[in-house]
Amino acid sequence: MRRTHYAFILITIIGIIASGCSSSSDSKNNNDLTLYTSIYPIQYAVERIGSETVNIKSIYPPGVDAHTYEPTSKEMTTIADGNAFIYLGAGMEGFAETAASALDSQDIRLIEIGSQEELFHQDANNNTEHDHSDRNPHIWLDPKRMLKMSSYIKGKLIEMDPENKQAYTKNFNDLKEDLLALDKRFEETLQPKVKKEILVSHAAYGYWEERYDIEQIAISGLSSSDEPSQKELTEIIDLAEEKKLNYVIFEQSGSDKVSKIIQDQIGAEALYIHNLSVLNEEDIENEADYLSLMNKNLEVLDKATN
Repeated sequence: MRRTHYAFILITIIGIIASGCSSSSDSKNNNDLTLYTSIYPIQYAVERIGSETVNIKSIYPPGVDAHTYEPTSKEMTTIADGNAFIYLGAGMEGFAETAASALDSQDIRLIEIGSQEELFHQDANNNTEHDHSDRNPHIWLDPKRMLKMSSYIKGKLIEMDPENKQAYTKNFNDLKEDLLALDKRFEETLQPKVKKEILVSHAAYGYWEERYDIEQIAISGLSSSDEPSQKELTEIIDLAEEKKLNYVIFEQSGSDKVSKIIQDQIGAEALYIHNLSVLNEEDIENEADYLSLMNKNLEVLDKATN
């Protein structure tokens, strides 16, 4: 049903874009690049590297679910007017991948971050083994993978605008310094921990397991809709009680029903981690960004592993 739904959207989008493409050439005549992005970490990387030389716009309104969001016809026509659409793909963004297919015949560069397989590979310096049969799209939660993603974006910006190569390189190096410092804070905080386990609402944090040697006990799978069986629920409750886990970590969007049941069953306190896929209204009002939200996430992890 979902494939049929997206196929219908694709046909509709193509018609919309075709009817509106005559206006797109005018918007591309100015010198600055106009770039559309999907998830917030991509937007952040482009903002840091592109700075004043690019106009950056996210296709996602504040607080939406990046897995399920669908655009209006006006939004789709607007994206076609840009110079490039930079999106994650990787099976995470149904709309973004559908939009990219519709935009393929238009005068816009399509940049799929998820096509870079090395971003998902296990770190060569880490000997822990994890099952990656389902590719984890949450690469931006690992500062070093965020750095690799940003390097790829820098290269694409230079391809589109070689005259500003020096500025893009300098801005990237500043971002690199910030991301390596963030990685160091995560490492210094988490690796010495004796208590390594965290109980989480869904299995989004595999890269933290690899990088910082913590262990996520996930109530749901990579997608929060992958709910556990009754047997698995019992095993999770038993393990949480055995490990004396006092917290259940939810995403910023709130608690799901199954995880709340486990929280109540073991008498745990709720903590919240920001998955950073999109900013919400409160984040924008507080001028939060990738670095500030990741530092708050580290504070949560520090508390959960005490």
